[in-house]
Amino acid sequence: MKITVIHGQSHKGVTYTMTREVLKRLADDQDEIREYFLPKDGPDFCCGCNSCFIKGEEYCPAAKKVQPIAKAMEWADIIFLDSPNYVMEMSGSMKNFLDHMAYRWVTHRPCGGMFKKVGVVFCSSAGAPAGHTARSLARQLKWMSVSRVYCFPFVSNAMGISDMKAKKREMLERKAARIAARVRQRSERPGASLRGKLFFYVFRKMQSSPGAAWNPVDRDWWVNQGWTGKTRPWRRTGV
Repeated sequence: MKITVIHGQSHKGVTYTMTREVLKRLADDQDEIREYFLPKDGPDFCCGCNSCFIKGEEYCPAAKKVQPIAKAMEWADIIFLDSPNYVMEMSGSMKNFLDHMAYRWVTHRPCGGMFKKVGVVFCSSAGAPAGHTARSLARQLKWMSVSRVYCFPFVSNAMGISDMKAKKREMLERKAARIAARVRQRSERPGASLRGKLFFYVFRKMQSSPGAAWNPVDRDWWVNQGWTGKTRPWRRTGV
């Protein structure tokens, strides 16, 4: 099993602990894990130059920082995204990285392997609801065609892991065990979701139309994968 973890913060607090609790129940010594901490391992802010769309991702001014993480997501069987709840949303560092990944949305040049992957998103908050941020993170993976995404929102009622009450810590660990079990079960039978297939066919039609000529980089990607013909990404390894 190959797992890529992208942390939306560099400190190791409640959200980090949630991720570690799932990892220790899901992975063993034979599994490979690649881990990134934002903003340290991430790119500068997206400047909106559109180079990734109209020229190719290698033309992004921040490609040297973006591409190692992007490739790790494509390499993995399971993708973790985590972020504390900052003003009812994901951290700026995580949002910035995901801005750079827009070229991999199914509307543009999705990675074929994503249709068989599993995602897990984590969000903690001290008191405010954490579900909105978790769903926001999940939305990003779904638009990248990740087959199944599990959400782990958690209200800690604490400012840090050391302040968390024992009952809350027990609740966190129980939820982590449930998520790990679901992810393991799903990863044993990978396959595209109905939603993923529906999105694929909608944008396949768009990329097959005469109007797709407005962006030949996107159109050529779909053609070269064979997706405008009979090839489907969930029937092969995908690139």
